[in-house]
Amino acid sequence: MIEIVNKADCCGCTACMAVCPKKCIEMKDDIEGFKYPSIDTNKCIHCDKCNSVCPIQKPSKQEDKPAEVYFVQSTDESIRASSTSGGMFTALAEHVISKNGVVFGVAFKDSDSWEVIHTVAEDKKEIEKFRGSKYVQSDVGNCFSATRDNLINNRLVLFSGTPCQIAGLKKYLGKEYSNLITVDVVCRAVPSPFVWSKYVELFKNKYGNNIERFRFRDKVWGYSYSTMSIYMKKESRKKDYHRGIESDLWMRMFFSGLITRPSCNDCPYRENHVSDFTIWDCFNIKKFVPEFDDNRGTTRMTINSTKGIDLFNIIKDKYRYRVKIPEGNSSIEKAYEEKIDLRQRKKFFEDLHCKPVQEVFNRYMPYTLKIVMLQYGRMITYRVGLYKWVKQIWDRIKNRGK
Repeated sequence: MIEIVNKADCCGCTACMAVCPKKCIEMKDDIEGFKYPSIDTNKCIHCDKCNSVCPIQKPSKQEDKPAEVYFVQSTDESIRASSTSGGMFTALAEHVISKNGVVFGVAFKDSDSWEVIHTVAEDKKEIEKFRGSKYVQSDVGNCFSATRDNLINNRLVLFSGTPCQIAGLKKYLGKEYSNLITVDVVCRAVPSPFVWSKYVELFKNKYGNNIERFRFRDKVWGYSYSTMSIYMKKESRKKDYHRGIESDLWMRMFFSGLITRPSCNDCPYRENHVSDFTIWDCFNIKKFVPEFDDNRGTTRMTINSTKGIDLFNIIKDKYRYRVKIPEGNSSIEKAYEEKIDLRQRKKFFEDLHCKPVQEVFNRYMPYTLKIVMLQYGRMITYRVGLYKWVKQIWDRIKNRGK
């Protein structure tokens, strides 16, 4: 019977729940809004399947380490514009759909709660809901068992998620399926769904039901200027919200480490990817492929299996791409470098449950003069055409000695 004593030992992937033959495991939210297994001990038969599939207790290993890194841009500029990076995922998903397959990915549940969930797409139009990163831990629900059902029925399945979710899925399945394609999307960490709901509440209090969509890492000011955007319905005549990572509340909380899952900072899949494809950002594309440096986005990708290579060769005409062996191919950063004050974190979540949301955010993530200066400094350099060069100089200074 699985028992989580240290919360850093659970990534919330749902493999234990999915594999339980007696269905006596339920994923329940803790005070921080992260899901952990809760066991009905009266139903448990102590088969220990839940422990055997845990990707944290027993990490999987990728046998072959790819030496090459692909730098990819979709040739469909509309797809690249609406994607977080270079639009690599869409063509892959469309290929699977064209073969009567199904695609599992992350989307918003609805335009009321804006809850982030794993769900399925069975036609090309539905793929659009997966486009763009969602910086929130997704609720996987029953997608692992649904994936297995489709595989058994000989349908081609594409499943995308974080590295630990892919590892959990494969542990649950227990064997390799030739009709399964997996894509792990590199993450810094996964933030709390509960805090996300409070962030949404903040803007719903301000804009009511006029919000049309949220876009993390929007390209409204270009790829290099990572922006959180909230678009309003046209009929509302409300002004859209755009703020960079230095000033947006959600991005500041995320990068501070205050709201990320405890398991993320010691993730066993930071470099060890068990998927067919691993995709992530490439802000420093000028260093590797200067001709791709157009500020519209590039996906960095490794292909981790023979199956992945064969599939990429089928769809590669959908992309511009280059293959390199870059120095220092570290794909996942630590969730946070500075030690988080655990007492402050505990108090933050307690307050968020019982105090007005604006009051809590103002207390723990104040909008300081320093943030204002960074915000307007970035915007001024962007408007005069110097932002890209200032950023490159700053990155060199920041990375000196690393």
